[in-house]
Amino acid sequence: MIVDIPVVLFLALALPAMVRGETLGEVLRARQVPTGQLPASDLSDRITSWAESVDRPFLMAYYTDDGSGQLKAPLHVIRYDSVDGLRRADVRAVRMDCLGSALDIGEVHGVVHIDIHGGPSAGCLFLLSPRLTLRTVLSGWLLGMVGEDLAVVEESEGHFAVQHMRIAVYDLRREQLTEVYPPAQDAYRQQFTRALQAHMPDQEWCRIQNVPCDPHDFNSELDGKVVVNEAAKVFGFVARYDAGCYGEETARQVPPLAVAYVYRLHDGRWEHRAFPPERLSALFGVETVDDLVSRKPQAPF
Repeated sequence: MIVDIPVVLFLALALPAMVRGETLGEVLRARQVPTGQLPASDLSDRITSWAESVDRPFLMAYYTDDGSGQLKAPLHVIRYDSVDGLRRADVRAVRMDCLGSALDIGEVHGVVHIDIHGGPSAGCLFLLSPRLTLRTVLSGWLLGMVGEDLAVVEESEGHFAVQHMRIAVYDLRREQLTEVYPPAQDAYRQQFTRALQAHMPDQEWCRIQNVPCDPHDFNSELDGKVVVNEAAKVFGFVARYDAGCYGEETARQVPPLAVAYVYRLHDGRWEHRAFPPERLSALFGVETVDDLVSRKPQAPF
């Protein structure tokens, strides 16, 4: 069965192809995927910049390699299992910032997710149904699923000297994106800001280095993975703050700060708690955020 997905988006030049040479037929036969439903002309096409998941179901996202060294829409998506057989969808057009190499593909709770490369700190996330109907395109990449309707996403950012981590939850049922991190009035971010204020470089250094010289503006990134407890609708992670963007001297005087965050969905809203990871044992009798979310998801609340 072949499915066409009409998507009203914009075509653009793409990143150079990352992988090329194999034909679609060679790849599918090597994975023992039946190819009888696909035209011989498609099977003989060389493919490029593709990602696959060899778990069940088998999934693959790829572009046809026309030899130009550039990616050309559509993005092809294949899904195969022994129950539903083989399906293919063609995403015929994508936004300028979403025409990039497929980095990862998988399926969780009936949601097919595809991460598309968009730059050093950017990407696009395609979410499709098992029938390969496109449900949405988000800016960023998937961190985890909280059940079948809630996707935890790290949003794309501009590629600048300061890294700003932003995490949101997309509700597929309501088609609603809710930003949850960084939270407003966060005591630990305020603590790090105060430390930076006392040791900021001078304005001339910041002008030359083209950084904002704003103590509220500092590097933030995940330290490890996002951990999900689907039954409790709870997820958690450790964020790491550092002052490296303000030079070696400031970074020496303002050491990195790790903060554990735990979120839960309560009465239709996301609420959170935050604490130093080294306090987990004293507070909750666990050693890691993974243990806390997995074994005692309601304890922080």
